[in-house]
Amino acid sequence: MKSMYFLGFFVLGTIAATAAGCGGDDEGGGGGGEGGAGSTTTSSATTGAVAGSTSTGSGEVDDGNDSVDEAEPIEPGANGIEGTLEPPDIDADYYSFTGTKGQAVYIQTDAKPSDDETDPTYPDTVITLLDAEGNQIAQNDDPSPGFSNDSELVTVLPADGEYFIAVQECNALFPGGCADPADIVSFDYSLWLLPLDPAKSETDSLIGDTEPNDDSEQAVQLQYELNNDESGYFTTFAFGNFASATDVDVYSFTPPETPAVDNAILAQLSVGMPTGIEGNGSTVDVSEIAVFASTDLTNAYAKVNPSKGGDIALPVEAGQEYFVFVKRPAGEVGKNDFYVLMHNRTSSDPLEAEEETNGVVETPEAGLVSFPNGGGGVSYAIEGRIADGDTADVDIYAVPLDDVEAGWTFSVICEAQRNGSGVRELSAEVLNGDGTPIDAATYSAKETEAKDLSIDRVAIPEGSADNRLLVKVSAGTPAADVTSRGYNCLFAYLPPETN
Repeated sequence: MKSMYFLGFFVLGTIAATAAGCGGDDEGGGGGGEGGAGSTTTSSATTGAVAGSTSTGSGEVDDGNDSVDEAEPIEPGANGIEGTLEPPDIDADYYSFTGTKGQAVYIQTDAKPSDDETDPTYPDTVITLLDAEGNQIAQNDDPSPGFSNDSELVTVLPADGEYFIAVQECNALFPGGCADPADIVSFDYSLWLLPLDPAKSETDSLIGDTEPNDDSEQAVQLQYELNNDESGYFTTFAFGNFASATDVDVYSFTPPETPAVDNAILAQLSVGMPTGIEGNGSTVDVSEIAVFASTDLTNAYAKVNPSKGGDIALPVEAGQEYFVFVKRPAGEVGKNDFYVLMHNRTSSDPLEAEEETNGVVETPEAGLVSFPNGGGGVSYAIEGRIADGDTADVDIYAVPLDDVEAGWTFSVICEAQRNGSGVRELSAEVLNGDGTPIDAATYSAKETEAKDLSIDRVAIPEGSADNRLLVKVSAGTPAADVTSRGYNCLFAYLPPETN
């Protein structure tokens, strides 16, 4: 699945590389040790969702920064600070720094080992950013797309003054919704605070919103910075701000031809984290991202509403210039109406190859390439297209059962409109290997603007014909103002879930 929410194509690129160079290790941070196992504490609430701790007896870990009043200063841009969260379901560590209005910052923690970023024996950190009065203004538990429990936060400060960072274990904030704290055997973490200044950046992966940039002639160019092994590009971060209720910001990008990709070149555009005090701290959502080819500024190639969870992820042409229009919803300008637009050039999933013949169950498209999935099973992915024509296009794929064991289930996740495509009402139905229906109520689903198409863990019929399942993909009437017709589907066989 190409979406950042499923395969994690978006990474923090140069930002993360910089933070990783500051210190930290594969074993989850600093050297606080495992002491204090017999400690007891009681919790006391502070402003927002942050929990504090106070001493009630001997043997507990008192690291001297358990409240805003005891906050330990952290120098922006300096080497990481090491801390300990013990006991993890109560302790909170506070840090303070001075910031300026409009300053972009990146806050990162590292507690999990690099070979297993969700290891439950290490802390699942949560970062909370507080203003000078202790009011929560931003928070992150797990970064998108959720392949790590090491929290990280990219935000823009709303005012000059003092700020506080609270670091806690997930159980201290969301008891019952996290891994069992009794399983944690290492309580250490590292914390970095990195100031970001796109205007002075020496890299091409940090871009500033330079006003005026309200039309294609004023577009700010999104650059590409090769990653360390030059196999692809770091994600570009464009820091924008809506100066008025009607402000529109315009960017441009031209995908390079190299390095070569396995399939089609894929352009991804997203605003990443949710907004508000439980997100990146922005006081406004982005209501639309629209992409136009420079050859046609009348009809959008792709369009999506990020406030409903959408992000652009569609094939593009190398060397073709595209313009990106970023819009805000109607309403008054808030205290901190910023956004962070992330862009990357990567490779699509394998392309639909048998458009002329895969419209009927007698000749489904076969030969899909398998790969292991994180659930311990096997997956297949396809980048398809619903072609325009007098007859509604239908694509049927054969998904082999060769590597599937007894008791496994089958799942389908597809996106079109939510990736910016003009396809509407994308539908998928799982059929028996000979094309006969199984149970349409259970084995089919449809995409909406606010929800992915998802068929979740349905049973595999015994004795499936031809040792396969078929997936029939179709759609409704396409959008008249969006020209792309692409979609992406992931087919996954999964072993039984374990407790």
